[in-house]
Amino acid sequence: MDSIGQMRFFAAVAATMSFSKAAERLGTSAQNVSKNIRALEDELGVLLLNRTTRVVTLTESGRAFLPRCTRLVEDYDELRAVMRDEGGSPAGNLVVTAPLTFGETHLLGAVEKYLTANPQVTLDLRLTDQHLSLIDEGIDLSIRIGKLQDSTLIARRLGETRLIACATPSYLESHSIPEHPRDLAQHRCIFDTNRRTPGQWNFRDGTETVSVTVNHRVRVNGASAVRQLILSGEGIGIVPSYIIDEDIRRGDLVPVLEAFEGERLPISALYLANRHLSRKVRAFIEVAEAEIKACPDWNAV
Repeated sequence: MDSIGQMRFFAAVAATMSFSKAAERLGTSAQNVSKNIRALEDELGVLLLNRTTRVVTLTESGRAFLPRCTRLVEDYDELRAVMRDEGGSPAGNLVVTAPLTFGETHLLGAVEKYLTANPQVTLDLRLTDQHLSLIDEGIDLSIRIGKLQDSTLIARRLGETRLIACATPSYLESHSIPEHPRDLAQHRCIFDTNRRTPGQWNFRDGTETVSVTVNHRVRVNGASAVRQLILSGEGIGIVPSYIIDEDIRRGDLVPVLEAFEGERLPISALYLANRHLSRKVRAFIEVAEAEIKACPDWNAV
């Protein structure tokens, strides 16, 4: 095998500290990984890994070699992507991560269109509410909802959704209907602990922001679970409009505090700043953006 391939094996073992996990990531056998790393060590004349029956660790030479090795592999992959993009259709494996509920309810349509239009691409879609590391997990593109923290990632805005406070008609019949955000203090509220400030709900009154601290009836880590609890009559929840638009149309849920606009959240595509934006990634961003912008009801529910 060529030196780049051997370095790719070494970088995978260094990232996982396991020959078997590195082999699984690379689609080969642990024996093949071990053989190629030994060949790399023979070529360099140094030992890169300490191996025991239970533990794999980097030697001092391995720690010194790893950063440059990783950079060489990345540069080669970027160069190969550039050359492939000079002509032809998008090809290769694309790794995308997105929030669980958003991915299940609104991204799969974009996935279907993307795969139909790009038959030479294979897709690894990872739906999770955790913010995975693009570098550590080998991810090409991350779809995120909400205000972004400062980072080295490049962000492209695809659209937006907004948070809506709502409850079931039966709950509102048996409780007073809140007319101002401060009235929420008299209600049972449902928190989504995935939010940065789950107990602080923000609304807009013209140009002013109205922030209130609410009392929770239930705390749960997921907007889809918040929706289910609201539908069961447990109280008032605040949920992104894309999750509850159909519930509101059917009358199963009723928005409250409509005189106060809920917080708007950007939907963004993020990718590494030092990574060539390959044709397969650009194509996915374009399809996802078109799919999101085709859903204006998210902002008008």
